[in-house]
Amino acid sequence: MALPDHAARLFGLLGLHPGADFSAESAAALDGRGVGPVLGLLKAFDGVGLVKRVVPGRYRIDEPLRAHAAVRARLSARQADDALVRLVSWYLHTCDWLQHTLAPCDAYDLEVEVPTGVTPKTFDQPQAALAWWETERATLVSIVRLAAQAGLHGLAWRMSAVLRAVYAHRNAFTDWREVAAIGAAAAVDDGDLAGQALAAESLGDLYAQTSRLREAESHYRYALELYRRVGDRFGQARSVNALGLLCLRRRHLREACAHFEDSSLIFAELDDTAHWLAVTGANEAEALIELDRAAEAAHVLSEIVEVFDYFRDRRSQGNALFLLARAQRAQGDLISARASIDAAVAIATTAATVGNPIWRGSWLVELGQVQRAAGQRAEALETYQRAAEILREFGDRGGEALALAAAAEIHREQGRPEEAVTLHRAAEAVHRDLGDRWHQALSLVGMGKALASLQRLPQARTQWQLALAALAAFTDPSAMKLSREIQVTLTYLRGR
Repeated sequence: MALPDHAARLFGLLGLHPGADFSAESAAALDGRGVGPVLGLLKAFDGVGLVKRVVPGRYRIDEPLRAHAAVRARLSARQADDALVRLVSWYLHTCDWLQHTLAPCDAYDLEVEVPTGVTPKTFDQPQAALAWWETERATLVSIVRLAAQAGLHGLAWRMSAVLRAVYAHRNAFTDWREVAAIGAAAAVDDGDLAGQALAAESLGDLYAQTSRLREAESHYRYALELYRRVGDRFGQARSVNALGLLCLRRRHLREACAHFEDSSLIFAELDDTAHWLAVTGANEAEALIELDRAAEAAHVLSEIVEVFDYFRDRRSQGNALFLLARAQRAQGDLISARASIDAAVAIATTAATVGNPIWRGSWLVELGQVQRAAGQRAEALETYQRAAEILREFGDRGGEALALAAAAEIHREQGRPEEAVTLHRAAEAVHRDLGDRWHQALSLVGMGKALASLQRLPQARTQWQLALAALAAFTDPSAMKLSREIQVTLTYLRGR
């Protein structure tokens, strides 16, 4: 079939587009002329079987025709290269809109001009942005891969940078892992140290969220080194804060506080860092809660919540409310704790956050703790179960284990020790696998109590001895208190 020159040109360029299908807007980026003319040609192609309309606005080329089209496009290497730059740029700048719509306070500052012939998609509402991302998820990975293969290294690592916050907020670990790895290699090939630091930081975040703390630390330290080499004080402060979060995860609480204080000092030197000072303040407050200094933490967090509200950082605001609820519960102020955690859960279900289920699942665990402390055991058990289901669906194994262990305690308190043992055993196995010695110890303690309720004292003793071994790594007040309690119990059992 003979096609007019402009139609033949577009059809050839469509063969360069990765992914199972494509939109009229991305096809227009390949063409460089605008959506109107391209949409007319796509409709004509659909009419003669060269492309197929999948849904309104999206099209597909069958593989044999795609391969033929790509060969035609490559007959003019310059034309094909220019088209690829436009296509990747269209996705890059559309993803810039995506990150600022879905994760504005964590967005990367993209300082690249939109090239001629490219009109990125924009989003007015987070719901529209999320729907576009879900449609284009697989294609975005293919675009980053294509950019790197085509030698467009600067575009490839910047694509990785703009997608980072979206992946982090949505636990999109599989996509994130590939895109971050490509971005890191592309930044090296591009010779851009700042890009390499961003890529290392992204990989650190990925490994931290998937409980691979050694790999996370390695990447954070490498990012810190690179930020020092390029003189980026803001990047250095972020990296020091990230290292503090790892210490917090490992329950090295005083070391965590030192990192957060160091990070805050750097942020204080810089302009426009009030938001980040609140971030490090909230992180330090979490460490204070673990150090049995809940009153101090509550005072700090009550002010920080207002800062995050001012910046419309709903994720951090919800996290601060979650921590505030923990601090208030520790002080016995259950009315305030319930108000705080209800506000956090509400943030995770509002239209402004397009109902982020990962946040909701994590914060529901604390809602259950408040309900349990108030004697509402049936309601707490239902809340823990709902949290576990959500966290399991989105791959948060550690969070799910926390919910299971909390549910186990309700079963034990309500006279169902067999169920408690089963849930604690499942939680302990996950914490052990993730290297989380603190929560592993708590699950072992709970399992021991449930076994003791069943009059299986030798097995209970074994769990408590294992808990003591796990607690040996910790020297904070809560850990030392728990160790003493276990030792007293074991001494009592030996005397029987």
